[in-house]
Amino acid sequence: MARTKHFTNKPRSRPKKKLRWNQPSQQKAGEASTSGTQSRSIHRGRPSARGGEPEAPQEGGTPADQARRGRRFRPGTVALREIRKLQRTWKLLIPFAPFVRLVKEITSFYSRDVSRWTAEALFAIQEATECYIHGLFEDANLCAIHAKRVTLMTKDIQLARRIGGKRHW
Repeated sequence: MARTKHFTNKPRSRPKKKLRWNQPSQQKAGEASTSGTQSRSIHRGRPSARGGEPEAPQEGGTPADQARRGRRFRPGTVALREIRKLQRTWKLLIPFAPFVRLVKEITSFYSRDVSRWTAEALFAIQEATECYIHGLFEDANLCAIHAKRVTLMTKDIQLARRIGGKRHW
């Protein structure tokens, strides 16, 4: 089984910043607000641990702020979800149009005679390409695990290509 990154449940060494209500600094307690809304009292919420001003209540702010922030997942959670989703599918991963452009560019570089391809031939080339890349990434991942790393590096891919030898398609 491959090494994975482990996360501790220890609290952070530095606490997260707390949001505070914006208070007009020049406005006095008895004056009315110029925006037409009542100003919030400074003494709402519990006092902070440092003994300074009280912190803002944890009600989430305005609905616009909540929509902008969204849900933050832990590092790697979304990546693992995408991997599981892609493992369930059988479709090709490289978009067809850019792949066809690349094949035609390579073909024109090597031969001016061949300029047209059937759709079945392009599809077969794309399947073979993705199969080769998939195997190469598997071998490179094993090289990274052997080096006691989780991150895949360029030297892993180069080593996998060197060990794998030449594959003729």
